[in-house]
Amino acid sequence: MNAENTEKELKALLENIQYDDVLLPEDRTGTPDRLKITLMEHQKVGLQWLTRMEESSNRGGILSDDMGLGKTVQAMALIVSRPCTNATPIRHLPMMRRGKRRASEEFIKTKATLVICPVSLAAQWERELLTKTQPPLNVYIYHGSQRISDETILAGFDVIITTYTLVSIEFVEDEAQRGPLGRMKFHRVILDEAHTIKNYRTSMANACNRIDASYRWCMTATPIQNRIEELYSLIKFLRIRPYCEWDEFRDQIKKPLDKGLQEHAIKKVQALLKAISLRRSKKAKIDGRPILKLPERNIHFTHVDFTPDERNFYDFVNKRSQAQFNKYMRQGTVMKNYSSVLVLLLRLRQACLHPKLTMLERGEEEEVDEDAQQDLAVAMNMTVVNRLLHDDTDFSQIECPICMDMADQAQIIPGCGHMLCRECLFNYLNTNEMRGEKRCPQCRGPLQGDKVVPIEIFLKVHAPDLHEELIGQREVEDEANSEMKARAEELPSSSKIDKMLEILHETRRTTKNKDKTIVFSQFTTFLNIMETPLREHEFKFVRFDGSMSVARRDEVLQTFYDDPQYTVLLVSTKCGSLGLNLTCANRVILMDVWWNPALENQAIDRVHRIGQRKNVEVHRIFINGTVEDRILELQRKKQALADGALGEGSALKIGRLGLEELLHLFRGTGLSGTRAVASSSRNP
Repeated sequence: MNAENTEKELKALLENIQYDDVLLPEDRTGTPDRLKITLMEHQKVGLQWLTRMEESSNRGGILSDDMGLGKTVQAMALIVSRPCTNATPIRHLPMMRRGKRRASEEFIKTKATLVICPVSLAAQWERELLTKTQPPLNVYIYHGSQRISDETILAGFDVIITTYTLVSIEFVEDEAQRGPLGRMKFHRVILDEAHTIKNYRTSMANACNRIDASYRWCMTATPIQNRIEELYSLIKFLRIRPYCEWDEFRDQIKKPLDKGLQEHAIKKVQALLKAISLRRSKKAKIDGRPILKLPERNIHFTHVDFTPDERNFYDFVNKRSQAQFNKYMRQGTVMKNYSSVLVLLLRLRQACLHPKLTMLERGEEEEVDEDAQQDLAVAMNMTVVNRLLHDDTDFSQIECPICMDMADQAQIIPGCGHMLCRECLFNYLNTNEMRGEKRCPQCRGPLQGDKVVPIEIFLKVHAPDLHEELIGQREVEDEANSEMKARAEELPSSSKIDKMLEILHETRRTTKNKDKTIVFSQFTTFLNIMETPLREHEFKFVRFDGSMSVARRDEVLQTFYDDPQYTVLLVSTKCGSLGLNLTCANRVILMDVWWNPALENQAIDRVHRIGQRKNVEVHRIFINGTVEDRILELQRKKQALADGALGEGSALKIGRLGLEELLHLFRGTGLSGTRAVASSSRNP
């Protein structure tokens, strides 16, 4: 790309910058006639912006409103207000067979808007489109083994909803091998939860980039999660020039950030986002009034003390963790042993919840067919096996690529050798994939949910010496922990669980058992432990975690919504912070803390959103004098960085921790060089 073209494209991009001036109510776009609902004022402004962007050279952009402001409704308003006028007439379309097509100019130009979303949101999209338009839009969910395979039929729908997984399958590079969707040119394509394609190198992102559409949209409250390159992936999909070219994005944005020019780089990102995106937070105002009138959200930072036995246990774990971390510091190998350091942090976090958790990190035993698992391991491609064994992998300390935490009960995908923790695997299989077409989340290679190999079985078959070493390490750990394990077994509850029960009893007393509470934890084993005291205290509850099928999850949520006797929902944070509308509850208890504030904010936003009629009470429970105080301080620092780049209240997920942050978590050294101070403030 030459300098003259770059200058022209930058000029065109700058012409699309939206200033902060908001049109007067009488000058705003009204609610489209085909919508059965009345748009809120900020949604009218949003529709006007969406329309203007489609009419500009950008032909799309990023709708980045805060969670709960109605991005789906605004997209729906755009669909009905700007229908396609130049689609190929259906009566002129011949029957076309897969594999016969050779040239892209033969693609069908359809009137349809293609909506791509996680499978857990597909039914929600369909429901919104059918119930809020009149006459209802002609909607089809392209999913499942019986889906329509003839594009001439698909071309007749107004909206086609599909999943990211299917897009990866349909939009392969070879046009002659594409599925029905890959043989169509759409009026509009919308990526919901667009951060799903945050890695521009993946086959999923590349497949989305191949979609042919007149207008292109991304919908996400988190356009930047871990790295600035993730914004590039969205811009590449949107085809926003000149920054959709990697060289231009790298030189103008990424390099200044890498060189430590933080303030300069953030200003450049802000300018770019202002030109291509619209973002409003829940705290924003329009016409001098709050953009969204929601009930109050009160966050209570509840700090409790350990019992003497719990404190002794935590101090024991902390002493061992500190000794190992200090050893890495002396050797200058902290970042080289990043996975090992995460294990140390994991133990400290678990010790804050219940002593038993540190003994259950390898999971509770289940009935498994070990012979079948060994057969799978034996049948693995030796190229994959050799790569795993010669990559200097520490099999006792695997980092999960999905949650970026230590892989609990790590599982190997036999075909490619990629590894992830069991809960993330279950959650991925049950929400993002479907029978016969599952794909590895890293390389998109084939994945069968019932054909994965636990780390222990893999080593037992292919590296008996490493297997013995792993077992030996665990025996040493178990022996060292034997005294503490005995103490842990004597503790049926914990200070955190006791505080949770106290909060639930108070809720039951003050609301006459009418308010519902959602209890979040990152650890399914901790959810298991909580079940017994909940039953003993006669709280009726249901549970929602990654091991459940989509149908089972829907059943659980329906029970929680409809049955007034069920007042508690136990939720695994890893699978309960996306796409759920839980406004039947107005109380939230966060049992544990992580350095990713976005995960917790998303969990709270499942309750505090449009449709909530009661004040929302959120209890975040911390243990005094532990790693949790330091994680809270780190969260605040990370949130401040997100607010600087994306605006107040933005959700910026956190990737790998840096050395300074690890020092803070282990030693309490402040992030700016001062000692961290634990906060006990309420309702900030």
